[in-house]
This record gives sequence, C-alpha cells and structure tokens, in this order.
Amino acid sequence: MAASGEALSESGFGAFYTEYYKRFVRYACYYVNDVPTAEDLTHDAILYYWENRRRLPADTDVLAYIMTTVRNRCLNHLKHLQVEVEYGRRYAELQEWEIRARIMTLEDGHYADIFAREIRHIVKRAMAGLPDETRYIFEQHRLKSRPRKEIAAELGVSLQKIDYHIRKANRHMYSELKDYSPLLAIFFQLFFA
Repeated sequence: MAASGEALSESGFGAFYTEYYKRFVRYACYYVNDVPTAEDLTHDAILYYWENRRRLPADTDVLAYIMTTVRNRCLNHLKHLQVEVEYGRRYAELQEWEIRARIMTLEDGHYADIFAREIRHIVKRAMAGLPDETRYIFEQHRLKSRPRKEIAAELGVSLQKIDYHIRKANRHMYSELKDYSPLLAIFFQLFFA
C-alpha cells in the first residue's frame, strides 16, 4: 500500500482510509477532546488530501501530509473555540455591567435624574428638527395625550391633516432616535407609565 512517497490510486485510497482513519481520529481527539469533532476534522483532512492530490509533488509523504492537515485543523478548531470562550466571557461581563448600572440607577435617584435629563435632551434635540406645526401637533397628541379631534378643532384642520403630521413626526423621531431606542423604551416606561 502506498502511504508515503507516492500518490494513492482510487482503489488504494479506500484501503488507506480504512487502515489510517481511526489513527488520525485518535490523534485529533487527543487535542480536541471530542470524538465527533475529531472524526469530522479527520474526515475533512483526508478528503482535502484526496481533492488536492494531483497538485502535490509526486514524492509527497501522504501520512505526514494528512497528519499535518489534521493537526492544522485541530489547531484552527481550538483557536475558534478560544475566540468563542473569550466572546462569551466579554458578553457576560457586559451583561454584569449593565445589570449593576441598572441597579445603581434604581437605587440612586440622582442617576435616574441624570438619565432622565439626558434622554429629555436627546428627544428635544430630535423634536427641534420638526416643522413648527408638526412639532406642536406631535407634542399635543403624544406628550400631552390630547385627542386628535380636539387638536384638529383647535387648529381648524381636518383629522387627516392631524394624522399626516403625526405620521411625519413619528417617521422623523424614529429616524433621529433609532440609535437610542433601547434607552428611550426604558425612559418612557419609567417616566410616562
């Protein structure tokens, strides 16, 4: 059987696979410590050799080539796991920080006041970008909870015009505040509930 020094034929490849597959899996499993993953990495490494065998030099040591490929795939797999673990750790730290910040905010009215002031400033800045009539209608309807009919009667306009201005204001506010939407949701729950 040709295992080193010459390329495998199609008929010899099946025998080679049968003879060496489990050895490669044991080698991979030593590093990744997971049999299904070791099997997948080994299978992929052997298949990679088979698909690229014609591009390799004729004197390629097939066992060494596949062993190196298995090793590299194990290394890549472990590096990927390391990145996932680091991401999970950082995500957990961020969640912990967010929870601590919320607790501090709820326990200390001073933080709540600063938070509310900042959100109000953001909303006012966004509202300043609205035309006067649209801003007035939006303030009366959304912030002061006045009925649309009452606003229409006050301004001497139709309900459709009131609805137009409310939709226009909603689109503008959404566009201006989309980056702040999680904060605004908390703000409106705390202060307008």
